[in-house]
Amino acid sequence: MDDVLKDPRYVGIPKGHISVRSFLGVQLRTREGTILGAFLIGDTRPGRFTNRHFELIEALGAQAAVAIHNAQLIARERRAMEAYAAHLESEVRERTAELERQNQELSTFATHLQQLHHELTEVQKRQMLGEERKRIAQELHDRVQQTLFTIGLKADWVKEQLEPGSPLLNALRSMKQLASLGTAQVRDAIFALSSAELPEEGLVKMLYSQIRDVREATSIEADLVVAEWMLAPSACIEKTLLTVAQEALTNVRRHACATIVIVTVQVTGEYAILVVQDNGIGLPVQVLQSYDKDAMHLGLRGMRHRIEALGGLFSLVNGEEGGLIVKAVIPL
Repeated sequence: MDDVLKDPRYVGIPKGHISVRSFLGVQLRTREGTILGAFLIGDTRPGRFTNRHFELIEALGAQAAVAIHNAQLIARERRAMEAYAAHLESEVRERTAELERQNQELSTFATHLQQLHHELTEVQKRQMLGEERKRIAQELHDRVQQTLFTIGLKADWVKEQLEPGSPLLNALRSMKQLASLGTAQVRDAIFALSSAELPEEGLVKMLYSQIRDVREATSIEADLVVAEWMLAPSACIEKTLLTVAQEALTNVRRHACATIVIVTVQVTGEYAILVVQDNGIGLPVQVLQSYDKDAMHLGLRGMRHRIEALGGLFSLVNGEEGGLIVKAVIPL
């Protein structure tokens, strides 16, 4: 435009702007036709721009458009590369953290594996030791104990063949006593070998002490059987079962006329069970049905009440082949 004031589109200039009369404007376009901007040149005098000025500005605008477009492409590529680099860096951090976590898990697994190997070795050792104890206990029972028992029988037989007053009677009695003592000692050794895995103190050891007292004080053959021992019951349950066993053994010694008594203890994951069985004369049916209400049988009543106080079951029955069976079952 030679003079913007003569152009019908002229609406004035912004406040503070230099007064323009001559005007030359060229759009900056990419090859695809996208407008990037424009060169706008003005002069305060009219008629200042020629076609030559227009050609020069247009050529300059084309070069500027290429430069701007290239700069935009470079900036776009740089942003893409920066975003990709940030993405790669994030993946590397995540992968590094994952590898560290897996390494920690492998380290923990290796430690657990080593611990399990150690525990397995210890279990195998204990198993081998337990099997060897059982083998020795079985050997003592099958050979040594039987031999001592046979010696006692032979001593009795020889004693019966001698004349009264024979000087050999005292020697035979001593032989018989030594055989009985050896049998008791072998029993103690068998029990110690068989119960090596049990606690050194507690119900089993105290029951065995009672069994040993019965053997030493009477001619009754008394034995203890540990059928199962998954865990140690509470002190209250142990005390109750021990009291019941003591009362039952006392009744066997005083009233049963028995030659054999067997005490069996079993502790499962749910119950503690005690059974005392003898081969004596048992109890009359009337006593079995009414002992809980009869003031004459305080010992039997006391056993039942102690067991039931712990939520357990108490039974008293005669065996099918004679004798009495006392059974107590207490929930853990």
